[in-house]
Amino acid sequence: MDHPPVTPPMPADYYRRHAARVRRLASEATTPAVKEHLQDVATQYENLAEHVEGFGGSADDDVADRGGR
Repeated sequence: MDHPPVTPPMPADYYRRHAARVRRLASEATTPAVKEHLQDVATQYENLAEHVEGFGGSADDDVADRGGR
């Protein structure tokens, strides 16, 4: 049985940038439920960044591996 290819995670900086963007959106939200949801999403992005870093690769290494910089 063939398994689909696994997409490698994005660099930690990618997830941290998105976390910061979502936090900015949360700070502008006027509905408590929306604000709470956006804060949860930002936390999930931070967790993803920590997970990527836990594999031993820095964000710069990941970008270089993808042909960036």
